[in-house]
Amino acid sequence: MDRDVKVILNGKEVFGYRGQKILELCAENGIEIPTLCYDPHLTLHGGCSLCLVEVKGARNLVRACAMPINNGMEIQTMTDRVYGARQLALQLLLSDHVGDCRPPCQLACPARGDVKGYVNYAAEGEYRASLEALHDNITLPASIGRICPAPCEEKCRRNFVDEEPVSIREIKRFIGDWGIATGDLGTIPEIKENGKKVAIVGGGPAGISAAYYLRRMGYAVTLFDKESALGGMMRYGIPDYRLPQPILQKEIDWILAHGIETRLNTALGRDVTLEELRKSYDSVLLAMGCWKSMPMKVPGEDLKGVLGGINFLYEVNNGRKVDLGSNVAVIGGGNTAMDAARSALRYGAGKVYVVYRRTREEMPAEKVEIDEAMEEGVEFIFLAAPVAVEGNGKVERIVCERMELGEPDASGRRRPVPTGEQFTLEVDTVIAAIGQGADLSPLPGEMHDGRKVSSDKHFATPMEGVFVCGDLNTGPDIAVSAIGEGHWAAESINHFIQEGVPHRPFECDVIQDDLGPEDFLDEEKQPQEHPVHCPADVRLSRPFEEYNLGLSEEQVLRDGSRCMKCGCADVHECKLRKLGADYEADPETFPKGEYSRPQRTVEANKYYLRNMDKCISCGVCVRACSQQAIYSAIDFQYRGIKTLIAPALDKGIEDSTCVFCGQCVQLCPTGALTENSVHGISRPSRSRVVKTICSYCGVGCELNIHVDELTGKIWNVTSDYDSGTSMNKGRCCVKGRFGWSFVHSEDRLRKPLIKENGVFREASWDEALDLVAKKFTGLRDTSGPDSLAFFTSARCTNEENYLLQRFAREVMGTNNVDHCAHL
Repeated sequence: MDRDVKVILNGKEVFGYRGQKILELCAENGIEIPTLCYDPHLTLHGGCSLCLVEVKGARNLVRACAMPINNGMEIQTMTDRVYGARQLALQLLLSDHVGDCRPPCQLACPARGDVKGYVNYAAEGEYRASLEALHDNITLPASIGRICPAPCEEKCRRNFVDEEPVSIREIKRFIGDWGIATGDLGTIPEIKENGKKVAIVGGGPAGISAAYYLRRMGYAVTLFDKESALGGMMRYGIPDYRLPQPILQKEIDWILAHGIETRLNTALGRDVTLEELRKSYDSVLLAMGCWKSMPMKVPGEDLKGVLGGINFLYEVNNGRKVDLGSNVAVIGGGNTAMDAARSALRYGAGKVYVVYRRTREEMPAEKVEIDEAMEEGVEFIFLAAPVAVEGNGKVERIVCERMELGEPDASGRRRPVPTGEQFTLEVDTVIAAIGQGADLSPLPGEMHDGRKVSSDKHFATPMEGVFVCGDLNTGPDIAVSAIGEGHWAAESINHFIQEGVPHRPFECDVIQDDLGPEDFLDEEKQPQEHPVHCPADVRLSRPFEEYNLGLSEEQVLRDGSRCMKCGCADVHECKLRKLGADYEADPETFPKGEYSRPQRTVEANKYYLRNMDKCISCGVCVRACSQQAIYSAIDFQYRGIKTLIAPALDKGIEDSTCVFCGQCVQLCPTGALTENSVHGISRPSRSRVVKTICSYCGVGCELNIHVDELTGKIWNVTSDYDSGTSMNKGRCCVKGRFGWSFVHSEDRLRKPLIKENGVFREASWDEALDLVAKKFTGLRDTSGPDSLAFFTSARCTNEENYLLQRFAREVMGTNNVDHCAHL
């Protein structure tokens, strides 16, 4: 085929052949053109409008999949006009896409932890796989699993069934503790260095998270921290009875083992300047947190005995003695206030008050923290706020004013309104835990407004190459939010260094928010598992020892099984979602409503699921069925907004001519067609392909077995249309495609069994193999090789059959090899 057609492609002269489509020419030259309805093995459809490109002289954008090249044609594949048209096409497709991409629990997690993934791995007893899945988005799981307020659990749809969520936080903690107990905290890969360096200032959860993900990308990372140990507020702001420092340290040590350098006792502004870091590193990330306790702004707060909540907890976590006197008033209603009040009790205070300006219902602290503080004897005074601290040189009393609730403020909570009524508390110490702020003094004035560092959505500051994340960026927030900030900032820094522009990955998620209890009536009720409750007197008798021991293994297995596996099974493979992220297409651009197609059917059969609410009418399945399978079991039905793909006369798939070959399932670009997996959850985020030959019959079809990298379990089977050695050329029958579920059958032997005195007992592989070797060689030596015979099953792969016959012939010396199908 002569390549005599000259084309100017993105300003570069290239040559193609007559009749070649623009899309094919682009692919040859390494230019990716997005498509959803195109497949090189099927006829053209041209319905998705994603492959649009700009051709000089053409009035409209043209479809690259359908337009042949012409001599002298000038093509631009990524202009603003092209980008906008593709984005619009994706937004229209997403507006008519019904369901959840990722489950609501994952979207509620600020770090976007793969909740469904790690919870279901844990429920299957695959603890190492669960830990690896956690590390994809969440560092420090054992530590976070102790202190996180678990916003994921608030959105768990198990609440619709049992009025209690899956114990996501406790399962996370169990998995993290399992890693520490076994010494297997996760895989440390061989890191391919990229020659670039990043400085991170601040060794709290945000800085540690960023360091971890940047290091795994190949960056040389140096962590600077003003303290003598890393951990930030997780180490110095949370008492040991909630988060023991040895637990935190073991997780930090594992992260540092990736090859991350540390410079401890090094403060920005005091020991190193920002400009020095900019000169020495390719990028700088600021993650110093919010360490300043906010003032109460009342007379007398400069008296001796008035402490900031964070300052007090810093002393506690450094093991220093603080003289609190007999009576202590803690001002505030968050977790810091609860930690300060409970620590004050443990430091010997006789009476501890918590003064909060709203009611208990509005308190931001976790319910369990409030409950346990009350159990331990902390007295709560609601609807009260301090107006003055009084004393002669030191605190003697605090004057408070009664409040009442008015209209909601910006936080959504009802605003406290002063009543004019005052009362006095006789106290020796006042601990103000009403908020935290950042120390911005080490930063140049152009980077902040005096309260907050200036940054954009990509974590970039006005100073080139300098980024900010965590509490320093958002203001005080929960630790898991800081971990997420560190991860996304690392991604933006990577894009800045590699591409020259900061960029946080765009999240494209279709969300189904109209579900309620009536949608889950078929779910079996199963109560939530809880850790054993430790009485208050026992807790106080061991002041700073951890008392919440978490869930047992049996509880984790039970509670993990409560997960209803929300979200799309195809989330890691969906081309629509990937392209939506690439083109930053917002699914909410066009509201669902009168212009959306009516909700369609979800049909399950033995082999796969058909969810037509996720269908984008690309027609790939229709063409695959008619052109590859040659059965034409499905086609477009109806017209206009009611169009759907179904068998003729709206029959169900099982009443059609479908032979369940799965060609449509393999080629579907979305989650409209998915394998009815024996696991019942999403395809794994990491899988490897093992090529084999189907052994069900003598045709010898080549198959690709997709194996979960974390567990070694088979997830699905596909076929390769482009394999040069395949006789089936991508085609496959129902047995090859779906006939592998026996691999994970509960009836299979999982461990070797040895029969003794008529009873089988479990044995190790070494013991079993030693016994078999002894028996086989004994028979061969006493009765000859032909006293042995070897049989295999059709359910064995060709590779297994090959090894068995080779063992029989080469090792045992017999040709007595057969197949059970012959018997």
